[in-house]
Amino acid sequence: MDSIEKKRIKIKFVDFWGHWNENDNFIVNCLKKYYDVEISNKPDYVFFSTFNGLFEHMEFADCVKIFYTQENLCPDFNYADYAMGYEMMSYGDRYLWYPNFLVEERYKNSWDLMKVKHVNNEGLVNRKFCSFVVSNGMADSIRNDMFIKLSLYKKVDSGGRYKNNIGLPNGVDDKVGFAKQYKFSLCFENSSHPGYVTEKIVEAFAAKTVPIYWGDPCISNIFNPKAFINVGEFATIDDAIEEIKKIDSDDERYYEMLNEPALQGNTLTWEGKHKELELFFLNIFDQDLNKAIRRNRVCWGRIYEERYSAMKKAYILLNYNIVSAVYSFWTFLIQD
Repeated sequence: MDSIEKKRIKIKFVDFWGHWNENDNFIVNCLKKYYDVEISNKPDYVFFSTFNGLFEHMEFADCVKIFYTQENLCPDFNYADYAMGYEMMSYGDRYLWYPNFLVEERYKNSWDLMKVKHVNNEGLVNRKFCSFVVSNGMADSIRNDMFIKLSLYKKVDSGGRYKNNIGLPNGVDDKVGFAKQYKFSLCFENSSHPGYVTEKIVEAFAAKTVPIYWGDPCISNIFNPKAFINVGEFATIDDAIEEIKKIDSDDERYYEMLNEPALQGNTLTWEGKHKELELFFLNIFDQDLNKAIRRNRVCWGRIYEERYSAMKKAYILLNYNIVSAVYSFWTFLIQD
């Protein structure tokens, strides 16, 4: 029996981070199950993110545009037809809540370890106190405040590039392996917003630690509140630290938390969320191309896009002029 020929789709990735592999990523790998995927410089569909700073996606105004972010940013559907991100919202078939810890290539192993974190935990109370792995120092000040204040109680070993105090300025290579040495993991997001929950708490659970978490105020809708310390539920950092001290000094309470499953019932499953992703893409790419463009491209919709494009060009020109001025000043200084 002849196989059914797959629909050919031409896509492009722009404004993604530097190590993004356009030929091998969770988006392409999902699409290849159903379509003949071509990475093209003349695409019909453009996936764009928030990096690069050049707003390259604005050069593809006539394409279907799909926004994807791993940051705490709300999509703007005035220039995106569809979006995937952290915002907890409903926007018909144009939006999918898709946290980064569900990206198969990076976090499947951590997810699997998290699912069994509550079994075979004998002897784990005899570990060092607390780990902390962060590279970004520009987060909400509460993260740094907690690190400093908790370190006054016992040393918090910082294995990331930020606040590194273990002699590895470039940070540890294996975050989960590093965290396994500790009873607790300090896992604060860089900001707090409903739905914005990253891999930090998943990796902490995968290491069989008790996470000390701050970030998503709705975190307990997904993860079992009996299995972690939610700093956001305390009036002050000091109140949270007092609770941490009590658990640290009470082996029975510590094991009770360690032996709790990580997830809150079956509210989120790996298989279920990946099926949602497939259906989200099928809805986009099975449509007629013209019908798949959902943003307003007439009257004020087009004006909005054109103004944004003009802002982009001004931004690039400004940066070019600044760099040119700095370079000119530098060459003047080094002249004999």
